[in-house]
Amino acid sequence: MSRTSDRVCLEGDPNQIDSFVACVVAVMHAWERPVSYDWVAGLAGVAFSPVLDERETCTAWWMESGSDARVGFLGNVLGFTVDRVTREVPWDDAAREIYSTTGLLPEGHEVHFARLRAAFDRGDAVLLRTWPAWSVLTGWDQDLDALPFATVPGFEDLVKGIWGPAQAQRAYLLNPIAACYTLEKSIGLALRFGSRLARGRGPDDELAYGAALYTATAARLDDEIFCPSCGTAGDSCAHRTLMRMLGTQRSAVGFLEDARALTGDELPWGGAVVCFERMVEVTGEHCSWPAFQENWGDPAFRRRLQADLERLSIMQLEAADALTELSLACDREFAIPS
Repeated sequence: MSRTSDRVCLEGDPNQIDSFVACVVAVMHAWERPVSYDWVAGLAGVAFSPVLDERETCTAWWMESGSDARVGFLGNVLGFTVDRVTREVPWDDAAREIYSTTGLLPEGHEVHFARLRAAFDRGDAVLLRTWPAWSVLTGWDQDLDALPFATVPGFEDLVKGIWGPAQAQRAYLLNPIAACYTLEKSIGLALRFGSRLARGRGPDDELAYGAALYTATAARLDDEIFCPSCGTAGDSCAHRTLMRMLGTQRSAVGFLEDARALTGDELPWGGAVVCFERMVEVTGEHCSWPAFQENWGDPAFRRRLQADLERLSIMQLEAADALTELSLACDREFAIPS
């Protein structure tokens, strides 16, 4: 049988999709247990709220943290074991020098790379916290900086140049098993978590959820420089922020429609679906790159965009209300324990 890594192929627009979710989807397809991106995004919670990491100085990457918070839940629902691997010490020039001159890995690295190599050799799916996108290990090389990997389309060189597989200090080793949760329990718990996330109550105190990204983006439009890291080139950072918002909103619609198709129309699906569909309409008005780039310097365009972002902040809370109503109805219908 061929390795999981031989069949891994990540798909999707890297400026819209969440890379951790895309990795999980690619692994499930490699195991011949296909699932949709929207389904996994909904189970992971990332479909119901964009995330804001204000520690990230470049606004193009505000939205790239925290999506692995529900990896254990994903394993229970989709059917895989999860073994987390972490390393405190960085893979830096000093570590490279020791390895290249002695052939031995410094303390803190030897065990880490041995675990990854053993996992890869036995056929585990190895997900790596590379940056700015998550990756799946697809091969091994004695030159650790040349470890083969798959990531979201078009980001291969970016990841390799910034924070590749050797530098990843967090990894998950996945192996397929039978799913532990029923469909109804899976949907019910996903909606419960999603309703809290949509309102801004997330699992990581260092990250902001709910309307936070919409509010922060609107506030930045008052500044001449949207992205301090990129200066006048910040139009692409602002556009990517909008694209990730749009991808999140579309995933919410997709997950809710799939859940309704699987469980029936008895639950109040319509309210939440309509809320996110309206958000897609508002955000989508600004996501054509040629028009966005052309108008970025126009103060009137920025005022319109800012007003729409403020509308989206309100609409996000309306979506949270609709998700809460839906979640409570689901709990009652399927007797989901609290």
